Amino acid sequence: MCLHFFRAIDQALDSNYEKKYALKRHSIETLLNLMRQISNHHAIGLLVIDEIQHLSVNKSGGAEKMLNFFVTLVNTVGLPVVMVGTPKARFIFEGDLRSARRGAGFGSVFWEQMTQDPNIILADGKIYKSEWNMFTDNLWKYQWLKKADVILPDDVRNRWYDLSQGILDIVVKLFVLAQLKAIDSGIERITVKLLQTTYDEDLRPIHPMIEALQSGRSDKIAEFSDLVVPDIDKKLLQLQSKLHQKKSEFDEVSEYQGCELSIRLHRMLVDMGKDSPVLVPTVKKAVSELPEASMPELMSIILEWSKEVKVGNSNLKDDSQTIDRTKKSNYIKPKDWHTLDSEDLRYQFTQKEKDHSFYEHLKDSTSLIFDINDWLPKVS
Repeated sequence: MCLHFFRAIDQALDSNYEKKYALKRHSIETLLNLMRQISNHHAIGLLVIDEIQHLSVNKSGGAEKMLNFFVTLVNTVGLPVVMVGTPKARFIFEGDLRSARRGAGFGSVFWEQMTQDPNIILADGKIYKSEWNMFTDNLWKYQWLKKADVILPDDVRNRWYDLSQGILDIVVKLFVLAQLKAIDSGIERITVKLLQTTYDEDLRPIHPMIEALQSGRSDKIAEFSDLVVPDIDKKLLQLQSKLHQKKSEFDEVSEYQGCELSIRLHRMLVDMGKDSPVLVPTVKKAVSELPEASMPELMSIILEWSKEVKVGNSNLKDDSQTIDRTKKSNYIKPKDWHTLDSEDLRYQFTQKEKDHSFYEHLKDSTSLIFDINDWLPKVS
């Protein structure tokens, strides 16, 4: 570990301390004093030792000797020292009462996953949200989905916890992956079924870890304390690339020949949901005919012109053709039912579990079914 200190200094300052000190077979006491001198010379304010669980207990002489070394390090170097590691490093500091007390002498935190606690409701009706509910409520606001629920549904929150077990990294990644999948599929909202599909398809590397946490058995959990899930980050990049490719099929730069004002107007109108076949010619016309107009003025004019074009086109249509087209537009193939609004029965049908009847799904997940057996006792 001392050798890594000199190596880190050399990488940061392009010095040669490793060659000058670390490779000359100095004792640990000498190396610690050299670390103190270098820290003072370069005005280092904090020493962070990461991944301490990788220290070999056998080569170091046991947990007690390792703890003694850390205490000596703090006392000799004279720097604030922060040691970071996974749960596999807990034995170093919790071997016995004395070690635990010394390990916590400068403050220690064991960061466990969040628990699924209910909110606390006081006598005056004031509500104190639990950590899990507060975190997910705030995270829920950061969505890019067109049909996102304003309030996080309880069934989605419960499934979210079940599939992440309150581990922050997995909670966030599951949330992001689900949004990307919702955009890619056209569903444009996060549902229980979508979370489950995302977990089943994109988070397979962590299934053993989640199952261990769900079991509550410490021996199983300890097996996965150093689990690395690079496949999840890879999946995030793949989905982002796929969505970016779809978005980049239309090249605004080429279409508007690099005119920054036209490109900005086009992107803003598309983000407002005003994309249409007449958008490009309308933007070009507005910019060319009104070169002195400001951005807000151009936006207002383009929106007004777009309305006039739509009205003009609709007046030219034959009534019978309009009726036929309306009928055709109302038909949606079953494979696209998941993109409909939440109140649509066809959308609800796509959300039911395979082993449940449609009636059971509507009764459990919606307010569309009137339960007379539940209602009669309340009014009697």
